[in-house]
Formats: sequence, structure tokens, C-alpha cells
Amino acid sequence: MIRYLLPRQLAKATAMPSGTETVGAFASAIAESFDRAAHQLRRAGWLSLPISLLGLLPSIFLLQVYNRVIARGGTATLTAMVAGVLFFLGVEWWLRRRRARALREAGAIIDRDVSQALMHSMLRHPLAALEQRSSSQWLQLFRDVSAMRSGMSGGLATSLLDLPMALLALVVIGIIAWPVLPVILVAMLIMCALAWWWADEVRSGRVEEIAQARMLDRGTAEICNARATLKVLGYDAAARQNWQSGYDRWLAESFGKNGEMENAREASTVLLTLFSIAVITVGAIAINAQWMSIGSLMAVNLLSGKALGPISQLASNWRSLAHANEAARRLQAVLEEPVEAMTDTVDLPRPQGRLRLDQASFHYPGGHVALEQASLEIGPGGLHAIVGRNGAGKSTLAKLLAGLYQPTQGRIFIDEYDMAQFPRAELGRWIGCLAQQVYWFSGPIVDGLRMVNPDADDHKIVTACQISGAHGFISRLPQGYQTVLGEGGAGLSAGELRKLALAQLFLRNPSVLILDEPSNDLDFESETALLQTLRQIALKHTVIVVTHSLRVASMAQHLYHVRGDGGIEHGSPQLLLPQLFGTAREPAAPAAPAASATSAAPATPADTAPHADHPAVAQELAS
Repeated sequence: MIRYLLPRQLAKATAMPSGTETVGAFASAIAESFDRAAHQLRRAGWLSLPISLLGLLPSIFLLQVYNRVIARGGTATLTAMVAGVLFFLGVEWWLRRRRARALREAGAIIDRDVSQALMHSMLRHPLAALEQRSSSQWLQLFRDVSAMRSGMSGGLATSLLDLPMALLALVVIGIIAWPVLPVILVAMLIMCALAWWWADEVRSGRVEEIAQARMLDRGTAEICNARATLKVLGYDAAARQNWQSGYDRWLAESFGKNGEMENAREASTVLLTLFSIAVITVGAIAINAQWMSIGSLMAVNLLSGKALGPISQLASNWRSLAHANEAARRLQAVLEEPVEAMTDTVDLPRPQGRLRLDQASFHYPGGHVALEQASLEIGPGGLHAIVGRNGAGKSTLAKLLAGLYQPTQGRIFIDEYDMAQFPRAELGRWIGCLAQQVYWFSGPIVDGLRMVNPDADDHKIVTACQISGAHGFISRLPQGYQTVLGEGGAGLSAGELRKLALAQLFLRNPSVLILDEPSNDLDFESETALLQTLRQIALKHTVIVVTHSLRVASMAQHLYHVRGDGGIEHGSPQLLLPQLFGTAREPAAPAAPAASATSAAPATPADTAPHADHPAVAQELAS
């Protein structure tokens, strides 16, 4: 964090080691936030000068009381001096408030700008990069922003700004009591040496207690996320033991380091008292030698605290500086990572939905090959199923087709367009995806549905829910579409959440629909209805389904077998199903009679599978 406070030329020189290239669009976000906060920081610095001058007034007041008021009995002088000191103390209080506000404003600007940059960077990270960090790690990065703000607006900044007062105090001491000046200088050197010795975390660039706390937070978050699984499987004792060991490591580190900081504070207090005694002792000798007055000695005793106080406070705030520096380095490393481009594109006609892989390969960072020089063409239109064993790369292929992963080599096309040229927002309008795990934001159901299509009217929302099968259970809720769900869709079953996610997908009406295990968590009737709906939609849209289900695979028109060795086998269900599942293709279930597309009648038993009861609704989407 310190380098962002340097002049611009020095900051650039210390920004990164030579040979390092910044590739992230947000790499300069922290430096720019400090630039925007520079006005408030300069104002706080300028306000510190009069504050430092006014901080000398009590010492000068004490000097004049001893030398003039007591020695000469000047009561009128004392009254005037008290009035003046009270006035200037009020001015100092006002200036300190202004300085504290300037520091708070600077901290708020940095917090807002860096938090926004981090949020935008996270949302624009490629999916592969997002998957490398857990949600708790991203949350810890946002806490790092708060650590930077605390470093700018807390006691650390105040102690740094009070350092000029120490220099002014030395000048005044040299004028009014030069015999004790060497004592003060020696005391300052000792305090500086001890402060540097206590700053081991600043020198090492790592706060071990914070590192242990981050690991503890990560483990706690995992246990909180898996609380239901732990209860069901009954192995909470092992989880509790792992958490306890992590907690004990953090507590031991925190206890030890806090003990060191307490020792530093107590030692500073004792040393300040010792230095005060030394000043009085040397001053008494100087008074006996008539080198200075008693008033000068009393004033110097106060001034020595002004000279040594900022250094002592700085030593107590080393941990805040180390924490802020470490947080800034972590944030800078994340903000320098490459993100998805936000380039402007020409308004192209809606694609027909033909996907093509041209010698495409994909390797995981560890070297595992998921796809090796694969070439295939899917669509336009039709129902296509991707099958294969667990871990073979089915979901990876689906993410490549959706543009969520970029091939290691080769290209992927949608119609005649190379997908690499389009930003994610543009591809999202053409290719809709349903992931294996569904997450639902808290709030009313209708607001969650409108997140993907803010312009959707009530008719479109109801139609999409009828197609997905969600309309039936929504109609039975006391508040209907205004029902407020908790975090992650708390209040609904996994199957109901999957139907809502399907409704979101249908609301966007993309040219290509890619569904990863869409029948998971669905009952038999809902799965039957979903398959009938997908067959209707596949008349005008390209529908790709990743599945382990023989029933779903048998309904497809084309099968793509991901072998797990980088190859893909393409064929008809009649050809591949006996090889993969050991059975022939299942006959398709007959379609149910048609019903009204916009009906919102009270729920009936058929509401459990509204797709099959509303083929006209599916036909509306297909058209």
C-alpha cells in the first residue's frame, strides 16, 4: 500500500519487477483510487501543519506561566493567556475534526473504487479462473479492501501525520532548553530502533496471524456450507476436530503476536517514563548551572512527549501497516489477472444455432487432457445428448460449446462466427446454459425471474414457468409469484429450484440451449414433461443435454460420447445406446393433449408436469 502514496514517478518505478506485464483490465484500479483520494490526503497533510504548531501551545503556556506569571505575579497576563489557549485549543479541535474527516473521505473513496473494481473483475473473470477460488476466498478479498481503508483512516495514518510535530518539538527544545536536546535525540534514536525491531511483519511482508485467520475462515465456511451433509452422514466429529486444530493454530499465533505487541506497548510506556526522568535530571543539572530556567524544564517535559509520542504510536500501529500492505498485494495480484473483454460488436442477426468445433483442444492447468483436436458440428436445431462416464469431460465440452471455457487451441464457431470475438454478455443472448448446481438469489420469485430479462412482462414470465413446470407449484404458494425466498432459494426443494432455473433459461429464448443434467432432482412426471418440452423446442432451437440417463439419451436425435481420452464419438442413439448402455433405444412417450398457453387456472394434479399439458406453450417458444 505504501507505494500508492508515493509520487507518481516513484510509484511507477516500484509498481512491478521488470519483465512483468500487466494483463488485467483492472490492474491500475488501486493506483487510480489513490489518485482520486489524493486531494483528501493532501488536505489532511496540510491540516497537520497547523495542528502540529498548535500542539506546541501547552508547552509554551507552561513556560510563560513559570517565567512570567509566577515570577512576577501577573494575574492579568494569566487571564489573557488562558483565554488565548482555550481559543486555540478550540481551533485545534476543529482542525483535527477536519483532518479526520478528510482521512475518512479518502478511505471511503479507496474502499468504494477498489470494491467496485474487485466486483467487476470477479464477474468478468473467465469461468475457469473463477472456479480456482472458493467463495470464501473471494469474500476474504473484499475484507482486504476494508483492511486498506482502515490503514488509510485509522491510527496508522494519524501517527504518520503527527510526525512533523516531533520535528517542531525538537526545534523548540533546541531554542528554549538546548542542554536537554541530546537526551531527546538519544531517546528518539532508541525509540526508532525499537520500532524498527518490532516491525518484523512489515519487513517480512506477511502477517502470520492473518494467514491463519484466513485458513480458519475458509474451514469454517466449508463446515457451514456442509452443515446438512455433516448432520446426515454423522461425521461431524472429524470436521469439528479439523476446525479445532485450525482454531488452535490461529489462537496460538494470535496469542503470541498480541503478547509481543503488548510487550512493545508496555516497553514504550516504561521508556517514555524513563526518558522523562532523564530529561528532568539533566534539566535540573542545567538549572543549577543557570543554563535554563525552571519554566523551560517544565515546557521541555511536555515537549518530549510531543517528540516521542508519534514514534511510539507508529510502533504500535506496525501491524495495521503490515496488514494493509499484504492486503494491497493480494488485491493487486487478483486485479492484474486477465478478464473477459468488453469489446463493442456489430449488431449481428440472430444465429440459427449451429455450433462447430474446429480442431479444438482443451487442457486443464494440471495437464489433464479433456479434449484433443476435436472437430464436430451440432445443429442447427435438434435434440443432442452428450454422454460419457464420470470425469470424462462432458461438462467441460458443454462449457466450451457455451463459450464459458476457451479452447487451448483450435476454434469454436456459432454459425459462421468465431465465438472468441464476442463478449460473454453477447454470447449469453444466443446460448443459454443450465448448470448442474442451481443457485437462487434471495427475494421474490418474480424478481429472480426478471434478473435474466428485465423487460419481460407478466405473460412471458408465466409462459416460461408453464414451460419449465414451475407454474404449478408457484400457484400453490400463498403469495404466488411474490413469494420471498431465502438465500440460495431456501424454502423450495432442489427440483423446484431447477424448474425455476429452466424458466429463467426459457425467458431469454436463446438460439442454443445447453442443459447439464437437467433431469436431476426431477420426479418421473416432471422429467417426462421436460423431455416433451425439449423435443418441441428442438424443432426451432438447438438443444444440447449433458446426461447419464438412458431415458434422456434415448430421446435425443444425436449422441456425442466423450470417451475421456480427449476424443469424442458421434453417432445415432440406435448405434451408440447398445454399446454404452447395453440396451436399445427407448420408444418416445406420446404427447399429451394440448391446453391453453396462457392459462393460470388453480393447480391440479396435472400441474406436476405442465410441460406435457401445454405443448402449445412450448410451441410458442419454439416459434
